[in-house]
Amino acid sequence: MATERIQRVSAGKTPSSNFQPLVIIQFSSTSKQAAIEWLVAKLQATRASGGAELEVSTVVMHHSQETLLYIGGTTERLLLGADMMDMEKKYGDGNYREFSIHDAHNFLGSEDLDSFLTMAEKQKIILHEIEAVRASEEDPHIPGYENIKLYPGKSIIKKYQSRNIVTTTFPIHDDECLKKLGAEWYQMKHAFKQQPIDRIQHYFGDKIALYFAFLGFYTIALLPPAMIGIIYFVTSWESMYREAIFSVFNLIWATLFLEAWKRYNAELSFRWGTTDIVSSKFEEPRANFYGTIGRNVVTGKPEPVYPKWKRVARFYGVTVPVVAFWLVVAFYVMLGYFYLQALADKKYEKDKSWFNMGVLYLPTAIYAVIIGVVNTIYRSVAKKLNDWENHRLQSSYDNHFIIKLILFDFVNCFISLFYVAFYLQDMTLLRSHLAALLITQQVIGQIKEAMVPFIFMRRRKRQVDELLKKTSTVEKVEYYNNEVDDGLQKQVNLETTMDEYEGTLDDYLEMFLQFGYVFLFSSAFPLAAVWALLNNVTEIRSDAFKMCKVFRRPFAETASNIGAWQLAFELISVMAVITNCALIGMNPEVKKLLPTDITPVNTVLIFVLVEHIILAVKFAVAYFIPDTPKWVQIELARVAFKSKQALHKETSGHGKMRDWMPQQPKD
Repeated sequence: MATERIQRVSAGKTPSSNFQPLVIIQFSSTSKQAAIEWLVAKLQATRASGGAELEVSTVVMHHSQETLLYIGGTTERLLLGADMMDMEKKYGDGNYREFSIHDAHNFLGSEDLDSFLTMAEKQKIILHEIEAVRASEEDPHIPGYENIKLYPGKSIIKKYQSRNIVTTTFPIHDDECLKKLGAEWYQMKHAFKQQPIDRIQHYFGDKIALYFAFLGFYTIALLPPAMIGIIYFVTSWESMYREAIFSVFNLIWATLFLEAWKRYNAELSFRWGTTDIVSSKFEEPRANFYGTIGRNVVTGKPEPVYPKWKRVARFYGVTVPVVAFWLVVAFYVMLGYFYLQALADKKYEKDKSWFNMGVLYLPTAIYAVIIGVVNTIYRSVAKKLNDWENHRLQSSYDNHFIIKLILFDFVNCFISLFYVAFYLQDMTLLRSHLAALLITQQVIGQIKEAMVPFIFMRRRKRQVDELLKKTSTVEKVEYYNNEVDDGLQKQVNLETTMDEYEGTLDDYLEMFLQFGYVFLFSSAFPLAAVWALLNNVTEIRSDAFKMCKVFRRPFAETASNIGAWQLAFELISVMAVITNCALIGMNPEVKKLLPTDITPVNTVLIFVLVEHIILAVKFAVAYFIPDTPKWVQIELARVAFKSKQALHKETSGHGKMRDWMPQQPKD
């Protein structure tokens, strides 16, 4: 039976099946009917005519006058999409292989094709097909909007979104599955238990699962430095070796953590079948990528083409000067903070009352808030610049955006600490300033990420329930005779009021900055790891709660690692060696160990030598710890060997070996 259905897909026939809505497209209340109907027609049209060949049901909500498209696809259409996307599925031998319709019967679970693909995979395929519908030369503009021009090769749904004709596109939650996942993930009784990473990956996809795996792994790695920090805090041992020992331990520990993470990452990647990295020549362009229609030189598929020199010119001619301007802004904001701090110290430092002590810390708290505000404004600017650069690949787009954010946030958040440490050379001020920045930003983050979303989530749910009681549920206009269950419509109405999940970028950035606070100046504030640990324990559960209760379900994304963030964390760990060695070298007690007649130049050379020795140890540790566990290497080699055997068996079985043999010349 399964084989017959596969054959029908290959023949281009789409049998009817029960309609299962998986993805929602929400139009704004002012969207014109002509534009809605045109998009529906495009989504339902056959692939041969440039459509998506999906099933669509239209629902109009009376209380908001907004139109929703409930989108699904037949099993056969989704399987074809999985084949076209080279989706990895488990083969009969237990290893992951690219799914092929013609070989579907050899994949595990293929006896029931309706449940062969997970819900997350089906939604990912539907999104891919929606975004793949591009304007042709016969589509000069969006119907009903003559002023909104369409260019050949432009993704139609992205154009709708950029002009606010479509407000959002999101996958529907699976309530039953989500309840089971949430029960063992975000509830506080599981606060000290291991996260259900495999179930997170199954529901939310690789990229989000890797974030939570990294967050959990990093939190556990904070335990040793946090325990040592507490011991240092409660004991009265004062010695010039105190900070040096703690700094060296932290620097080596950071290296061990990053190397251990790469090994754990390799295990997860192998377990989820994402080890193989597709070449950028095979990777499809972003839906927002635009240009004249051409062909991929490798695959031969039609796709937009954009000259590289234009992208380079935009980057160096506009992006670099704009980013440099914002770095200058961050520098002057820092100078303003120190000016206010000097005024507060001059007026209130003499009287040590509780009120005056609070006033003395007020400029630092204000500065921490300003840092967050400036970061938010800059992020909006950086996103516009990144969009304007028109990167072809999603990976390239993400990496350039990450670099822009890391560069500015690093300067904005750490420039004042470098100023205090190496210009003012005031260790007491450095310790208090670092503590104030770290704690203030974490408190603000917890309020913003945990308390506020929870309050708004409860309020939104009450508002939706009241609206649905006052108004008739919906009016259905069916293009494909697809009924939508009333219970599902209520669920979708609630999900339309939820916040959109913006991705893991902000979460990684928050960890990156925290990692810098903990390790860059660890000799100045040993308790930084304690505060980071306490924050992360609640962060894991609050982020999990938001994923399950506050945000709409995001589309699953494939990822084999944490991308550019791995390099960012490693760069911080290298910089930490330099900053901590410099701090220790400036310690007056350490300088007393050196000969009295030593010149300043020789002093610097000594500490540069020590710094290079620590860096050498750090790189040696990283070199001698393999990034991939031995058992994963063996399994990967075994998979490659089996694939080669299967290919050899297939070619020899069809008698093709004779065709490959060179012909003997005739006498």
